[in-house]
Amino acid sequence: MATEQETICVPFPKLRSMSIRLPFGGKLNSVTDISKGPPTDCTLVHGLMLQLSPALASVECFLKVLKVVLALKDINITKPESITAIITAATDAAKCFAAVVINIPFMIIDILKLLIAYLKCIIEAVRSILAFQAGINLGDAEDNPAMSLSLNCAQDNAAASTAQLREALELITPLLELLKTLLGIAGAALPGPAQNATNAIPEVVDTLKLALAGGGVSVGVPGTQGTIQTLDDLKNTLEQLQDSLEALG
Repeated sequence: MATEQETICVPFPKLRSMSIRLPFGGKLNSVTDISKGPPTDCTLVHGLMLQLSPALASVECFLKVLKVVLALKDINITKPESITAIITAATDAAKCFAAVVINIPFMIIDILKLLIAYLKCIIEAVRSILAFQAGINLGDAEDNPAMSLSLNCAQDNAAASTAQLREALELITPLLELLKTLLGIAGAALPGPAQNATNAIPEVVDTLKLALAGGGVSVGVPGTQGTIQTLDDLKNTLEQLQDSLEALG
């Protein structure tokens, strides 16, 4: 039995991180998920394994092109087998890139679904901040300095949360740029609902940025009806886009 002088301590294991170097540069690194308790070597290995399969799938076409390059390097017109190796490698690579073009519309649809879900989360977060701000009444703390400090702190936290949401919206910008590039490749192969979503999402982002910046609608005024209505309209728009994309299968 432990005495008062004894300290019960269960030390976490000292783990050695693992990584896999990628041919394009960069590495896949093992990640510790602290939400699942103390990590072990096995949890690090499992996390890295989950990253490895999609990473290898993404470089499959590159590896096939590399085979063509290597075959060209070893070409010898006096050896028919070297010509055959080039033809075989090139045919394999061509099939790969044909599949890539076919799969791009599916990738666009998946990205659109992710963006819609992400924007809906931000909208819900803004609504939560508004509800939180509506519960702050500095007048209740006029004669209570401690409560006044707490309410001021709560207001500052709400403002900080709003600033974080503005930063979170900026993460969408590079994805929208990627979509423009993919659209140039997919062209007419992209279904109508996906085209509509691609055009509508930037408008939703701009309106949400305006709301968070306090222009047009004001997050700074608790319970502002215009803000609530704007958020509801944006959410309805996103849900309609989501339903149309889900219908594509």
